[in-house]
Amino acid sequence: MAINGLSSTIPQSGIAVALQRLDAAASNTANRQTEGFQRLRVEQSEALGGGVQARTVRSSEANDSLGAAVRDALDARAAAREVEANAAVFRAREDALGSLFDARA
Repeated sequence: MAINGLSSTIPQSGIAVALQRLDAAASNTANRQTEGFQRLRVEQSEALGGGVQARTVRSSEANDSLGAAVRDALDARAAAREVEANAAVFRAREDALGSLFDARA
């Protein structure tokens, strides 16, 4: 719901997609030595009405290489930072709404 243009959809969807990316990186890492495991990859796109959406797909890329391990570590760190950034946006929205209600009281 948007109040005066202050929508919570964008940071909420950003957090959800970042967590999905973190889950994919964790699964890839946990299955590094699993025979026949197909790497997971998250494809992200703009959502109607604002925010982002994503889907997890299987990749044909090898999961047992050093490059895959480095990519997963970097993806996990980036996803964690994206959660932090979107949480900060959500908190700022809540603070702005609180100030708006205080001013109206």
